[in-house]
Amino acid sequence: MNEPEWKDANPETADLPGKGRTVVLCVLGGIVLGVLCMIGMRVRPFGLAVGGFAFFYGIGMLLRARSNKANAKIAVIVTAAGFLMMLAHPRFGIVTAFAGYFLITGAIGLVVTGLVKAVKLAWDLGNRS
Repeated sequence: MNEPEWKDANPETADLPGKGRTVVLCVLGGIVLGVLCMIGMRVRPFGLAVGGFAFFYGIGMLLRARSNKANAKIAVIVTAAGFLMMLAHPRFGIVTAFAGYFLITGAIGLVVTGLVKAVKLAWDLGNRS
């Protein structure tokens, strides 16, 4: 009687909001990273600004995420993406190609991970019914 209305009565489905949030974050994070990478490599000052912002924001996230492992993983990804986006500037020579390659590969990897997690979540929900 003292349980809030939003609390899930079925313990098997209590973790569904977290799994759904992970799916959305992976897919949208990959799309945003890909778009920012493409725009950043074409419009150089924008790429440097966004890369620098992401790098320093990721460092700040790392300093704040000491106890939460999930936030620490996200902070490492944001920091690495910002660093690679700054390296994708053409003044760094051969490193530019590798930085762009890793950014695009990371973006595709995030989208694929999100889609795989979505299929797994749908499969689990179908088996529970």
